Amino acid sequence: MKHIIFLTCALFAYINTIKAQITISTPDLNGTKWQTARQYDNQSKDYFEYTQRVKIWHGSDGSTFEYPYYLSKSKQTKFDYTKVDVITEGSYIIVLNPKRNIIYCYSIKHFNKTEGTMVLKDMDDERTFTYIFIPSNKPRNQSAKEEIIDNW
Repeated sequence: MKHIIFLTCALFAYINTIKAQITISTPDLNGTKWQTARQYDNQSKDYFEYTQRVKIWHGSDGSTFEYPYYLSKSKQTKFDYTKVDVITEGSYIIVLNPKRNIIYCYSIKHFNKTEGTMVLKDMDDERTFTYIFIPSNKPRNQSAKEEIIDNW
């Protein structure tokens, strides 16, 4: 009986380890610029920039739009304005589109500024997005890893 209990606990521990996510803090994102892999491959001028309080979309036509965000340790369904512009940490990036009043919750699957990549999974529709840290010297074939461009 003890062996069965031990094996059950070990199995649950293994499953939780497989699903483990990356934890980052707001300073890890602050001041960084990213393009989706497809934008990078197409040499698009569109990119995303993170500050302490907002994610800024820079369009190729020079337009910009700001999305307040924060990091959370769990999936969120309501936007907590008190966490914006505060140093937070977590495995989820919570973003608000203030124009449409839509909350986006992204699970952080991979984050490495040295390597120049970030992978986020949209928790609502299960899409996964690969981002390239810019400027980058990576070869321009990154979008083969991504199926859908992140359109806001």
